[in-house]
Amino acid sequence: MSFKKSGIVFALIFYLFLFLHPSFPSAHAYIKKSTPSENETLSKPPENVTIEFDEPIQPSYHSIEVFDSEGNRVDQKNGHIDTKNSSIIECDLNDTLPNGTYRIKWRVVSSDGHPVQGVIPFQIGDEGNNQESSNINQESKGYTPEWDLLSIRWLQYVSNACLVGALFFYMFILHKELGTDLWVKDAVRKIVKFSFLTLSLSILLSLPLQVTIESGLPWSEVLSIPVLREMIENTLFGKTWIIQIDCLFLLCISTYMVIKKRLDSPILLWITFILGIGLLLSKSFTSHAAASTNIFFSISLDFLHLVSASIWIGSLLTLATLIPLSKKKESKTLFLETIKRFSKWGIVLVIILAATGFMSSLSYIPNLRTLVSTEYGRVLSGKILLFLMMIVFAMANFLKGKRRRETGWKSTIWGELTPGLIVLGLSVLLSNLPTAMASPGPFKETKTIQEGTRITFEATPNVIGENSFVVWVKDEKGKPISNIEQVTLTFTSLEMDMGEDSKIVDKISDGKYGTKGLNFNMTGQWNVQVHVLTKDLETLDTHFKVLVGSK
Repeated sequence: MSFKKSGIVFALIFYLFLFLHPSFPSAHAYIKKSTPSENETLSKPPENVTIEFDEPIQPSYHSIEVFDSEGNRVDQKNGHIDTKNSSIIECDLNDTLPNGTYRIKWRVVSSDGHPVQGVIPFQIGDEGNNQESSNINQESKGYTPEWDLLSIRWLQYVSNACLVGALFFYMFILHKELGTDLWVKDAVRKIVKFSFLTLSLSILLSLPLQVTIESGLPWSEVLSIPVLREMIENTLFGKTWIIQIDCLFLLCISTYMVIKKRLDSPILLWITFILGIGLLLSKSFTSHAAASTNIFFSISLDFLHLVSASIWIGSLLTLATLIPLSKKKESKTLFLETIKRFSKWGIVLVIILAATGFMSSLSYIPNLRTLVSTEYGRVLSGKILLFLMMIVFAMANFLKGKRRRETGWKSTIWGELTPGLIVLGLSVLLSNLPTAMASPGPFKETKTIQEGTRITFEATPNVIGENSFVVWVKDEKGKPISNIEQVTLTFTSLEMDMGEDSKIVDKISDGKYGTKGLNFNMTGQWNVQVHVLTKDLETLDTHFKVLVGSK
């Protein structure tokens, strides 16, 4: 069996070994349902309060407390994660709470290691007796990426990309004759060596970084063995980090041997390359992809996307390092041949990046509006624009290589590389921001039913808690239908068996009906049935599928 074939088999085995590791769920945790719900008015005091999230939460650094309107704590200080469902946090309340307004203050750490906290208001007693409740809104705030996270994880992405890309470039793209050139070998060895050192530094720093994120402690207090040990032993990130360290140790040995043997051992090159993509795979297991219901498909997409981007950017950096070859008479022709080979690979990488990026975005972007209305969408839009810029420069390099241009390579290669380095920074930011699925925005959709009648349903702001619901009923000519006796909305969760919740909608004007309600009491997919009864006792019915957000 050839080295290439054996390397591919080894890569698949290594990939499956990591891929089947059982302890890597991940995503930002958001409230699916709370009891009491936001601004709910209760006739009598509840015995306890519960909050259910869309994923299991970590046992570290969580809290749930309840306060009255004067700031006095009224729970029994026994906040805990439900032993039967690790997605639920709960606490018991003191006996005989008086009527009034209360606030549930909560804090949890999601599976990807990001803290999320917020406030849920509710009321005991008649709402009319306490106007304060109408001025209280649910608050929810996640972790905001800061300079330390962005710089350390960007360094990890870039160094990993340089390592993988340089090895791929040397094994598959670089012309064989150039591969024997001592100057070229020395340049590639320096890239591999420097990439490994910076990758090691970033992975080592990622552990105390994660402690600062989850606990909120400053760097001066997290660099201690007891604190770091607690993170390793009691968090999912700690388990992931241990695997990364194991992989890094093996990578240290293989990288040393590759450098010592001056890139002359194909099997060592393959082992180092596979360990490099293994570290990329570990990043996929701590990304948004790991929270998908179809975990194997989503992680495969994320992994392919990350590997393709790393090979493209790492190969570009190696190519930029070898630009002096274009100025030497004896290596100029071989350098241009290498450019042509890289362009062919570039086409494949661009196709993979575009396909995996588009398919992944379908899971994180509920509609086009969120590309500009949410932080995640705006960052993703910036990433897409930079990706298109890279393609423009890649086309320029492709045409120059086809025409065998001998000058101007420095500007176009760096023009293609620079946006790529920024893209990796945006990738770090995206992996630490809540996806746009948490904020789908107001819902509005029109359905055409029998004889051209059009029914429009709108939900604003379309989040758990109180929403405004509006229904328009118009005939085939777009005129409001006036002979309506009653309009009823029926809400059914498509993710949990909670029964049906029906509500009669008040008339605003001919063909327009509206109301407010707490009918969306959890996030996710809901079915809303609009039932219209005319004065002629005819019925007009249709259904709307609504994605309800958490904020």
